Amino acid sequence: MADPLQELLAAGAIPSTSFPPTSRYADVGVETWDPGNGTPPVPFLRRRLCPRADRLALLYEVRIAEGDRRDMLGARHLGDAELWWRLADGNGAVDPRELTDPVGRRLRITLAEGVPGASDG
Repeated sequence: MADPLQELLAAGAIPSTSFPPTSRYADVGVETWDPGNGTPPVPFLRRRLCPRADRLALLYEVRIAEGDRRDMLGARHLGDAELWWRLADGNGAVDPRELTDPVGRRLRITLAEGVPGASDG
């Protein structure tokens, strides 16, 4: 007999991750690795591929000021401090410290991945 919980998970009726919708991993999904030999399966997150920064529609640019932090920038420009990772995606930043260093750098504020901009045609 099939496990009803597993069927609901497979159908997408029950979220398979506990990440909030603001997380960069919210839509990534979970896989399992079965090592065999009676060892329980090991869950893991699928790989999240970062979008190419130049493919995200530019809204505007800002200059980094002394004391700016990635969470404050996310709150100010994206409406949620937890969305700072979208700033990293929009600027091709692998290390989040790149967002605020150096002072005076230009930071791209972009639309979310998959949202077309005015220049996207």
